[in-house]
Amino acid sequence: MRRRHFVPYLALLAVCAVNARAACVPLPGADQVWSRPALHWMFVGELHGSNETPAAFLDLVCDALARGRQVTVALERPTSEQPALTGVLVGGDLHAAKQALISQPGWTNGMDGRASEAMLRLLVGLHDLRRRYPDLAVAAFDAPSTAGAPGARDEAMGDALLALGNAQPERLILILTGNAHGMESPPFGYNVAAMYLPSAARLSLEVTDWGGSSWSDYDDGCGVYQGGIGKKGAKLPRGLYLDPKLAPYGKVDGVLSLGVPLTASPPAAGDPTPLPLCRIKFLQKQTGPGASQ
Repeated sequence: MRRRHFVPYLALLAVCAVNARAACVPLPGADQVWSRPALHWMFVGELHGSNETPAAFLDLVCDALARGRQVTVALERPTSEQPALTGVLVGGDLHAAKQALISQPGWTNGMDGRASEAMLRLLVGLHDLRRRYPDLAVAAFDAPSTAGAPGARDEAMGDALLALGNAQPERLILILTGNAHGMESPPFGYNVAAMYLPSAARLSLEVTDWGGSSWSDYDDGCGVYQGGIGKKGAKLPRGLYLDPKLAPYGKVDGVLSLGVPLTASPPAAGDPTPLPLCRIKFLQKQTGPGASQ
């Protein structure tokens, strides 16, 4: 009798394992990095404000966990938000935790795409993943800009990531940040965050796409803009490519191709009241003389 029940039980375990992996959509090519024992910090550099990149990043986190890696997700959020971020990750009352997070200043005034609806969905997705992987952690590592010292913010971000990794030597630190912060040579004349980490233990990817739109903050306003991060050569299918030559900007180790056009993700907290100047400028541009109809 026990033998007849033993085989179905093994089959059930196999089905459960497959279902656990099926909950995320693995990125083709990601297996190239999970087997690297020296890999400690992995940058995913994005154009802020899309729906697609946070969703792909969640798949990357899920795949790493499913392959046995211990993961800390590091997000380009102010360190002052750490209690609220942890609240979303581990809280029993998810609705209350989300409301507490989006009431933070960086969300109520977040116009640059980092406080988007898609970023909030990413955090909820991490909350759900933690039910299966209870040691999953999230960390904020952003620092305020310093007037007159353009490289100080990146240095502080790099130092925060270095300290995080040194405190968690057994874990993989998966980092979602703006693409410039993950580059491996100075794009603006000063060292950026990734450059403060040991080169042998880090990997930097630039997210690429097939065009589309994103919610971005530029000199002429903040809102939905057309255009993504173009690629060199033909459009790449969805996947991870460890070929530095495929990156259109800066020095990185490869690209994470979304394989689709971007769609814009607006701020999770909506427009603030009163409207910030960048938003006023954008709306005036849309409705003023000469605006397209």
